Amino acid sequence: MDLNAPPTPEELAAEISATLRQGITTKSLTTCAAMLALPVVHAKAADDTPNDLATAAYNLLRELAVTVDGQRDGPVATLLGLATGTRATTLKERRRQTAELLFISPAHLRTSDREAALIESLADELYSVDSAYRLRHKHRTEPEQPPERSGLRVDWLAQHRSYRQIWTPLSGVRNDLYVLRRYLAAEEENQPAIADRLCSLSWHWALFLNAVADFVDDQGGLWLLADANSEIAAADAIYRVQFYVPLGATDNSWLRTLLAETPHAELDAFGDRLIEAGERRRELMGAWVAWAGQCDKPDDDLSCTCSLHAWLQAADQFIRLIDKDWYRIADFYRTTDADPSGLDVRELWDRQPRE
Repeated sequence: MDLNAPPTPEELAAEISATLRQGITTKSLTTCAAMLALPVVHAKAADDTPNDLATAAYNLLRELAVTVDGQRDGPVATLLGLATGTRATTLKERRRQTAELLFISPAHLRTSDREAALIESLADELYSVDSAYRLRHKHRTEPEQPPERSGLRVDWLAQHRSYRQIWTPLSGVRNDLYVLRRYLAAEEENQPAIADRLCSLSWHWALFLNAVADFVDDQGGLWLLADANSEIAAADAIYRVQFYVPLGATDNSWLRTLLAETPHAELDAFGDRLIEAGERRRELMGAWVAWAGQCDKPDDDLSCTCSLHAWLQAADQFIRLIDKDWYRIADFYRTTDADPSGLDVRELWDRQPRE
């Protein structure tokens, strides 16, 4: 016999029958070991003490008796002392009231299978509820499987390629922001360089918006990573990345439309269309500049709560999460201490020769 197997409906029915003489009470349920071991009872209990478990089981059985009877204070509830006014009554009295509800004699209730059938119906309902609970929470009780052995048979290479289509333009936006902030903080303002960076920033952002839209259309927006926490973190990071930018839904739609009208979605032609937009372009650029220059704290200052730093943190979280997850999924790499995110554009900026 498997000691870890859940109790059978027959075992549950036997425990309910054992409480029949005194009726189902919290006290009588403390001796029902199989019932108190049910995961659904543990989930409803305030603690794992026998009294708390018995209280949870009592409340659950009261609810299920209503389900079995199809009404409050029906035959099952009455027989087991769960109906209103039947607590502490004798078994003889409860059998009499139950027989009345069934329009049979008390003798017929006892000598036929009706009494056993009432108890079994409650046990079956209890087993069914527990079984459904175990199925819903199966992932919490079973050991984790390596992703490559998942029953879903996920094509992890294809999945991560779709993530990289979001990762790539998002890292472009982040890097553009790093460089733009350094241009804005310089002692001498370099307008042509700022204009070029703003154009690149807008282009990367439009590519990112398209990539997210394609991901929703093609993958249903479903994140499949090495574990559930990573999936939640990825979805949250992408939400925050879109939440903290200084652009609204209309601006985003306009940029996507502009990109769609650009041959091959190339940066050069996209920039020409931005210039042709006139006042609309100036408003967009003003929003980017005000946002990027709102705070003079370092890019990686985690204590800052401004919208720019919140965006940078969300973007960095997503970029690093996807990088690390790929190396968790792939099975052909040797262990390495290398930073999976590679070079940092800020380091390249600091190293470049100055005129």
